[in-house]
Amino acid sequence: MKTALAIVLMGIFSFLLVFRSDSTEEPPPSGYDVYQYVKECKAELGITRDLPLLSCLDGKQVPIYVDKQEIEQNNWELLSTSKKCDNPHWLGGDQGCWTYSHLQVVNLDDQNIMVVNCRQKGNQLEKNWFRETKANLGMNQAQRKAQYESAPAAEKKEFYYLYNTFNDIGIILRNTTTGKSCYLTQYGDAVAGFLPPLDTPLPAKNEFLAKFNPEQAKPPLDFPQELWYRDANKAFKSPEFTASAGCVACHNAHGVKYSPYINSRHGLPDIRSMANLPFLPVGEPFRNFFYNHEILQVTTDPIDGANQLCNQCHNMTTSGTCGYIIDSATDHPDTILSAWLTTSARNRWMPPMQVDSALFKKHVAAMKCCCDAPHSQGCKTRKFGPTLADLPEGFNEGKGWIEGEEPGLCKGIMESPQWGADKF
Repeated sequence: MKTALAIVLMGIFSFLLVFRSDSTEEPPPSGYDVYQYVKECKAELGITRDLPLLSCLDGKQVPIYVDKQEIEQNNWELLSTSKKCDNPHWLGGDQGCWTYSHLQVVNLDDQNIMVVNCRQKGNQLEKNWFRETKANLGMNQAQRKAQYESAPAAEKKEFYYLYNTFNDIGIILRNTTTGKSCYLTQYGDAVAGFLPPLDTPLPAKNEFLAKFNPEQAKPPLDFPQELWYRDANKAFKSPEFTASAGCVACHNAHGVKYSPYINSRHGLPDIRSMANLPFLPVGEPFRNFFYNHEILQVTTDPIDGANQLCNQCHNMTTSGTCGYIIDSATDHPDTILSAWLTTSARNRWMPPMQVDSALFKKHVAAMKCCCDAPHSQGCKTRKFGPTLADLPEGFNEGKGWIEGEEPGLCKGIMESPQWGADKF
């Protein structure tokens, strides 16, 4: 019997931070600020140009679907009532189905990309926005702008929040040739989508707003200035905080996070090209996180003569792809992500590949076992960062894998002709 193979394509940009800490408190300052970090990033990635001035509103809005119907102004109740969707683009916590996320992928040069994801997020159980508004959140950008511009003066501030503030912003710089990567984030507090320059001084107020698209509405006079006019150190978390929050844990497999909900169709590089690269995060705090969590690539020995199916198109790593997402990606509804999914959306993580159903389940079971016990017999691990010096000899040729030697169940799953696949 054949079944469509759902090889575990690990989920973007949406992209930022599946395993992110819930804390929003900054650690004590170290002197290593956002500007110093960005300068180091540009040097390491080989970016010679000024980084672009970013507006969240320049991004493309990521649609949310419920039972294949795109959520819009006229059917917002489908999402607000069901609290489930087909494509939860946020893969951590309980906030996956939020509307009005804006994603943009900027090609900085022939090697480097800049990924910008701006989200409005709230409590998944209540389906109100993070500021507890009762507004219709199915409205698109044009509709929210029109609502703001036509509102009475006393209501403009509130409607501007809906139009151009976001409480979760993530930026990734990624060299698609070397694997070097950088991460900036802000979350927890509402900030305007007009982001400050990252590598040049903050202009005067009137000059700053004038640099953005004139079609994008500017904040009303009574809108809090600190939400739209602030330098990069105030607009983003410190590098130390961002590193501790878990960017490396989530994004290490490919530098940016892929899922069926945010992927190459949204402008990200093809995952297969990213799978061949090491993960080389810039900045000591990010490298230390990688070392402290001992993150490794993981696979299995061949099973019944076939190489592990879950590694055919993308990487599996001990953090960020292993874990509860592998359950969700292989249609096990008892996991966190599946609780957000409509029934029609399950088991759609990968383009189909015809393999025997029992063989597929055996590969997944073995992969899950090696995720849990990567040094067991039958499993293989490989270093893939965080510096060039850490890479094994022959990494670029696919070499450097170390056979597991610890006793465990993984090898038994791979070698058993009757291992109970019907119960998996």
